[in-house]
Amino acid sequence: MKKILALILALTLAMSLAACGGGNSDSQPSGGQTSGGDAQPSDDLPGAGQKIALVCDKVGTQVFLTQMVDALNEAAEKYGFTPTVAECADAAAYEDNIRALVAEEYDLIIGGSWQAGDALNKVATEYPDATNYALVDSEIDNEKVKCISFREQQGAYLIGLIAALTVDGESHMYGAVHVNESASSWKWRYGYMEGVLSVDPEAQFVFNYVGSYSDPAKAKELAIQQYEQGCLFINSAAAGGDSGTFEAAKEKGFYTSGQDVDLTDPSNPYIVTSQIKDTYHTIWNLIDEFYSGNYQINNATWGVAENTVGAVYATHESENPRSDRLTDDEIAQIKEAAEKLRTNELDLINYPTEEEYFAAR
Repeated sequence: MKKILALILALTLAMSLAACGGGNSDSQPSGGQTSGGDAQPSDDLPGAGQKIALVCDKVGTQVFLTQMVDALNEAAEKYGFTPTVAECADAAAYEDNIRALVAEEYDLIIGGSWQAGDALNKVATEYPDATNYALVDSEIDNEKVKCISFREQQGAYLIGLIAALTVDGESHMYGAVHVNESASSWKWRYGYMEGVLSVDPEAQFVFNYVGSYSDPAKAKELAIQQYEQGCLFINSAAAGGDSGTFEAAKEKGFYTSGQDVDLTDPSNPYIVTSQIKDTYHTIWNLIDEFYSGNYQINNATWGVAENTVGAVYATHESENPRSDRLTDDEIAQIKEAAEKLRTNELDLINYPTEEEYFAAR
């Protein structure tokens, strides 16, 4: 009877994957929307006969996601596993897809950002030993899920350094428009302030919070308010609201920066740089570790040293022209700081709490 019930469960869950959309058409039931690329399994590679899945939002043209897909497919060529991308339209699809991948006996299921957290937590709790689970860019309290977080404070430091060099003493006021004020966002603010202060010790800061992951109008309004207070560089960390900051920068003539991927734009020279969260190297690092023979389900935090955090023109180059506000000597100074972060000569891994920081100033 138990075998019959298990078979029914597997068939039901496999059908749910097809219904939700996702998967490699070669290894999943019909209805898969995203193929695993052209990688062909090879019997003499360590991943031969194995399957690894990335569960994420609809990929589209989101570079944060396309980088993960590219890394998954390239790693499949190196190691010989079958790759699958299961795209999810909503929270229910995340859980359905993950359950189906467990039923299909995948060897590693990777949640491609915080949206997968709740579903991974639930399924990993129910089926703790069925497979290996990993979550990118978030952390949940589940000993069966390997969570990958980032040292965003290192990237933010580089943005602050670039901000001060860009302003070049024309103002000592620096702005930032963030999603919200929280303990988790402190490391972004801390890194940014320290980077600015390393060049401009007279710096003062204005932080405002949109209160949403997608409110360009509010971000634009706050950015203009900061500009009117004298901020000539405004770091935008407002997620989907960043476009509002960029629009304000172009209208008012202040400088700004993007987040996660290279958002510099030849049509908007006021976007000087972007803080990078490199999901391409993140997936490569994770899969390399999986096949290293020393894979552990302990949480990890990666930064400049692991090539997963940085800034455009500091750790990552761009196809777009560099702002004429930054000289070759200044770029060399920025790259030197990035190298010190890489070796931890410049230690931002250990940093104070917000209360400790302001108490000491």
